[in-house]
Amino acid sequence: MGACLTSGGNIVSGDKGDPVTKEVGCGTAHKLEVVGTGRFPDGGQVPGWGSDALRAAYVECGKAATAYLGADWHGGWVFVHIGRPATSDWISGARGYVCGLAEVDRTGPYEAARQRIGTVKGDLAPGGAGKLAQRCATLIGQAPDAQGFYDGATATPADCAAVHDAEYAGFVEHSAGVYPAYESQQVFVRTRCDALVASLLGLTPQALGKRRDVRGMFTYLDNEMEWQAGERTSLCYATVSQGHKVRASVKGLGSGPLQY
Repeated sequence: MGACLTSGGNIVSGDKGDPVTKEVGCGTAHKLEVVGTGRFPDGGQVPGWGSDALRAAYVECGKAATAYLGADWHGGWVFVHIGRPATSDWISGARGYVCGLAEVDRTGPYEAARQRIGTVKGDLAPGGAGKLAQRCATLIGQAPDAQGFYDGATATPADCAAVHDAEYAGFVEHSAGVYPAYESQQVFVRTRCDALVASLLGLTPQALGKRRDVRGMFTYLDNEMEWQAGERTSLCYATVSQGHKVRASVKGLGSGPLQY
């Protein structure tokens, strides 16, 4: 653990490709940091997306990522990558996999890892550097509704003291099973997300419902390959209207006015 890896190719969230990497010092620009390793069971071929072996590996890599960061990795601007043996190496007997963490600058499927310098170890822990922690964000989406709110959008990091329109409130874990349709995701996540947003503001869900200037928004599971691998979380944000963005955190705001 703790090794950093670079690659000339793209390392992408939810992508089933396995780019060639080489180890470098973490003080050098890199795209992955190794947080754990494991071993696939024997089989006729490299485990593919949707296989029991890869789902088990994803669970273990997620645990390793959380332990390495100091808090659940879903709360950071990161994704988990599983490096698998090449087919030729598998035929020769290789069974090991590598759990890596990559930094991203937006949510959404198929986001490419950023080049970064320095370790991510302990970044999300209390007292950690916290540079990767999700806090305030700017949304990028299609046309908002008549009130100026998005229903699903890409989030990018923002300084809470700068103009922004979203703030991370937590995540919702979907139940295992068949990949859920858009409508099913809405039904499952909506009330759970609203509860997280209410908690962020220091309100009850009922009190949040009376506000017209703050609304919960969550990310949809648009990448079925990620679901097949075992990723089943929707990120939840407190959002404000595009016409009334804010310049401060809404944490603990209660029923007070937004700071435009």
